[in-house]
Amino acid sequence: MNATKLLPASEAVERFLPEGCGLLAVGGMHLHNNPMALVRETLRQRRRIRRLLTSPCGAMNADLLLGAGLVSEILTSYVGFEHLGLAPCFRRAAQDATVRILEADEAYLTHGLYAGAGGLPFVPLPAGLEHADVAGVNPESYRTVADPFTSATVLAGAPLAPDVAFIHAREADEKGNAAIGGAHFLDRLMALASKTVVVQAERVVPTARIASQAVGTTIPGFLVHAVVVAPGGCHPTASHAEYDFDEDHLKSYLRAARDQAGFDAWIDEQVRARTEPEYAAATAERLERLRYPRPAPGGAAGPGDQGGEGR
Repeated sequence: MNATKLLPASEAVERFLPEGCGLLAVGGMHLHNNPMALVRETLRQRRRIRRLLTSPCGAMNADLLLGAGLVSEILTSYVGFEHLGLAPCFRRAAQDATVRILEADEAYLTHGLYAGAGGLPFVPLPAGLEHADVAGVNPESYRTVADPFTSATVLAGAPLAPDVAFIHAREADEKGNAAIGGAHFLDRLMALASKTVVVQAERVVPTARIASQAVGTTIPGFLVHAVVVAPGGCHPTASHAEYDFDEDHLKSYLRAARDQAGFDAWIDEQVRARTEPEYAAATAERLERLRYPRPAPGGAAGPGDQGGEGR
């Protein structure tokens, strides 16, 4: 079947993110590869999320959804803005107890998604984690079990199988095959573990180009339900091998979001007053200044082209 999976962001969110989604996973890590076009569209449609799952280091992808009051629970290790400071909406939610926060360590998020992708009932976690406090504050996600081979007590984690995953890719074809530029963090695991996957991509390319990518950097099309073509869709975060994060824009958000009234005004002006194509047009000039140089034919690759952080 050759039917295209290309959809605008508005239709992809409307069709594939149900109201009250049980578990939504948002890809990206720190200020890199956040699927912001899909997050912004979720804000516009005001879709509520029962539980939000981030990579080990969530950032603006989580903070906007928390600030908008769309999230009831969040499973995460950390939400922040790297060198720019704390995430204001996440901090308020924690201090005011308006959102249930399920603490998790980085190893559990990784291994839990692996278990979800493999259909495992639970997953033993690396030795040493049993000495941390995380299992005590989040007993829902952690249990101790007896090793069937040695009878030793080990810490185990519940599988993570998101209902929906939002993932950013550098390129995708019309059939949903997608290639991640640079580091892919937990994004590929999220796609493998999730029931529904929506990919936003910088551009659409022929399937042959996706097939030429290195093994392990791609998401196969049979997992993907929709592809949203979103050039600049990570803005104001970075897209590996494409453009850097927009520090000035991020700082303006952090200043505005110091209190709820400022956050609401910023979101209304920057997100809800614009469609996603209008947002892309409004930020296109800024984005061009942040783009990485393209390598000359046969020349050295630019930042991110070697699978690094894109910085």
